[in-house]
Amino acid sequence: MEDNKEQEVLQDTPDLEENPTGAQAKVPEETPQEVVDPTAEYKAQAAGLKEQLSALEDKYMRLAAEYDNFRKRTAKERDALTAFVVRDTAAKFLPVLDSLNIAISGGGNEAVTAGLTLVARSISDVLTSVGIEEIEASGTFDPNMHHAIVHIDDPTLPENSVVEILQKGYKYKDIVIRHAMVKVAN
Repeated sequence: MEDNKEQEVLQDTPDLEENPTGAQAKVPEETPQEVVDPTAEYKAQAAGLKEQLSALEDKYMRLAAEYDNFRKRTAKERDALTAFVVRDTAAKFLPVLDSLNIAISGGGNEAVTAGLTLVARSISDVLTSVGIEEIEASGTFDPNMHHAIVHIDDPTLPENSVVEILQKGYKYKDIVIRHAMVKVAN
């Protein structure tokens, strides 16, 4: 029991260090720890979260812009492909339409001519329904729309005027499928 009392007494006495001289010196008491403001830690976390939020918002805005660009690019490519297919398909039907018009103008049996006229009109209506238009070949010569096959000298006609349409031309929107072949006065 006495040992227990000694230990209690030793525990209650302040820690003493020995000097090199052998004398015991009192150890300075520890300074109290600085009080940490708990809101500072939360403020630091909030700042970090704000940075993360800002980075995520930036990433979201970039992704939204990228998607919008993708959507526009895809729509543009789809329109270009559609225009190509329409022009290519129509270009293959134009010789058939020309042949029908030649057969109609050749005359012959009235019933056959009437039937051919109906077929030619149906093909023209289908071409018109998909946006294909006949090129206007009257008026002045336009090298972007017309192909001059024959040049004539006629002083009574204005210069560069279309005199006669030799073959009809067609366009899809503003793109020429086939130039109109014309006779031009110089």
